[in-house]
Amino acid sequence: MSLAHDETAHPTETETCSLTGLIRAIADRAASAESDPEGLSWEMAWLAEAGLTQACLPRAYGGESLAIDAARVEDLFSILRRLGRANLSVARLFEGHVNAVRLVDLYGAPAVQESVFGAVGQGALMGVWGADGPRPLGYERNGVGLVLNGEKLFASGLGQVGYAVVTLREAGSGEGPAELAVIDVSDPVRQDAELWTASGMRATASGRFRFDGLRIEADHRLGQAGDYQREPHFEGGVWRYCAAHLGGAEALVDLWRDALSSRGRLDDPLQLTRLGRAAALCRAMAACIRAAAQQVETCDPGSESAVEIAVADVLLARQFTEEACVEVLALAEKSLGTMAHGIGSPIERVRRDLSLFIRQAAPDAKLIRAARIMDRHWAQAW
Repeated sequence: MSLAHDETAHPTETETCSLTGLIRAIADRAASAESDPEGLSWEMAWLAEAGLTQACLPRAYGGESLAIDAARVEDLFSILRRLGRANLSVARLFEGHVNAVRLVDLYGAPAVQESVFGAVGQGALMGVWGADGPRPLGYERNGVGLVLNGEKLFASGLGQVGYAVVTLREAGSGEGPAELAVIDVSDPVRQDAELWTASGMRATASGRFRFDGLRIEADHRLGQAGDYQREPHFEGGVWRYCAAHLGGAEALVDLWRDALSSRGRLDDPLQLTRLGRAAALCRAMAACIRAAAQQVETCDPGSESAVEIAVADVLLARQFTEEACVEVLALAEKSLGTMAHGIGSPIERVRRDLSLFIRQAAPDAKLIRAARIMDRHWAQAW
């Protein structure tokens, strides 16, 4: 990775190798990251220097199983929460890296794991790109390899992600369950970040990647068709981005309180009531997400009912997290008035990023699924 920056303007490697130093450096650069032509290149380099991207790997590949081991759930929860508090865009990319490492660990052939995890061990970042464009990603067989065609949209981390786990289908196979493959996506010619015009999460560079004519080995497919949606690793993993949302909400409350303090308004009972309500919501989110994470990561994968109930708890935690974040946003906006909308301010940036990040795909379908699971297992789940 080429980092064409003024070294004197950024923390040294030593300063970012501790988690506290890393979080501070990411938070200090959050305001400039979304307008920097290099995007999150510094932040991703710091994650590698601190060993966080490598820590996600299985121990057999030199990692600490941070992304895999159920015993590391509390550690992963804390890291995602703290990254979300520092910069939600960084938390988004790191969560995608965690997800991708898990999928390759679960379904990758040994040779693919050796190759991809070896690159991660050298600092490469991974991601998961599932959203198809107008031309869904597919492949045709060509001897012992595959030739790809199509594109992915909302591909977070363009220019930063080296390997992406993607969903794809064989040409002519119809609309059955998608397959997975892990692909080198470092070619800048295939990247188009200009399509990312959303007001929030700008620093994620979530644009389009074109796969037309790209050739890969057949064994870079992961597992079997339908494995991507296998539980508890699909919806069950939703708790990870909820932890990042929590961090974003806490960052907003911090900034909001500082703004009230600087204006001498912390003795106003109405303002304290709003601030207290927001703090209570953050505490409740933390407890809810942490409990759901522990349950889904430690459930018995051989018990269908245990897996279903754990997934339902995660989906309910997701629902509560979204609703709580919406209320925190509303409370902050009511409390601060136009200050919450001042372009270029930290409050405006965090408010903008959080309000977009919590809008995950098909929220109503997730809630309906959770309710149906609860109904099927009422005596056990309630």
